[in-house]
Amino acid sequence: MNIKRPQEIPVYRFDEHNEAYFFWQKARIEGILKCPLDLFHVDAHADMARPSEFRTPLHPSDSDVADPIEYFRTFSRDELSIGNFIYPGVLSGLVKNVHFIYPEWRQFKPKRAVIQIASVFGEGKLIKYPAWLARETHQGSVDKALPDLKTFSYLAHPVGRMPRKRKVILDIDLDYFACRDSVQNNWKYRLEITREQYLNKDAFLSDGTIPFSQLEFSFQQDDQRYSVVISFRKTKDQVHLPDKNEIERDVDTLVNTMVERGIKPALITFCRSRISGFCPAEYGGPIEAVLLKKLADAYPIRLVEESSSPSAPSPAGNRR
Repeated sequence: MNIKRPQEIPVYRFDEHNEAYFFWQKARIEGILKCPLDLFHVDAHADMARPSEFRTPLHPSDSDVADPIEYFRTFSRDELSIGNFIYPGVLSGLVKNVHFIYPEWRQFKPKRAVIQIASVFGEGKLIKYPAWLARETHQGSVDKALPDLKTFSYLAHPVGRMPRKRKVILDIDLDYFACRDSVQNNWKYRLEITREQYLNKDAFLSDGTIPFSQLEFSFQQDDQRYSVVISFRKTKDQVHLPDKNEIERDVDTLVNTMVERGIKPALITFCRSRISGFCPAEYGGPIEAVLLKKLADAYPIRLVEESSSPSAPSPAGNRR
């Protein structure tokens, strides 16, 4: 008697969320993602910032791309930020509808909207968000000017309002469980400068526009080398740092709810948010271990690929 084994669910782990788009494209190219699916975006942030323009096209022609996987790896790194990767997923035909599943501690209000997105002449470079266009009414003009027009539902809700019986792309950010929103307090950039620039620091700091930049400049001398450290002006630390028991409860609630409601992930993208710092470093490892174990107990997952960002992520933009 032949017993059919359940199909394994690939899990892609990475450091920052702009990489999710690359792994969705990779899953499509490799035949894992066969059609657009609803996205379950489990995160402390909506990540629905709207890109307006791309330097390289979102829809490359086959003749222009020797290696599609490397093309989308580069596109995700160079064109996307950690706060704007979902809209490209919709426009590319990877994501059907978006469910932003936010943690209870956020105290957000549920939201529902119908949104449209397209690119001018379907080139995938200049992105538009029409107020509302009905193909039935404007068939000819829409097909010509915005041939890749997509209409999708956006729903924001806590885990308790998760719908039932869906095959989905499951996208989880570890900052859902522990989060530091005031990440810019920890971002610093050191630039080497000349001796002349160092000696003229007082003139530079007297510029009346500097207070409006929300930046701080610290000029330093080390022997015969000169530098300036640029940092963001400190704000009140905004954090959610739960204890181990609360994290385990939240993991159990998330995964148990998915199982009880018949949610079947086709693939799982798994973001650590550790370079940006949205998930504090001391929390990331323990949360990842607990979450992977719970997912493995509930689903036939397979750890497929792990990516480590070579550099800091693109600016977050409006992550909320």
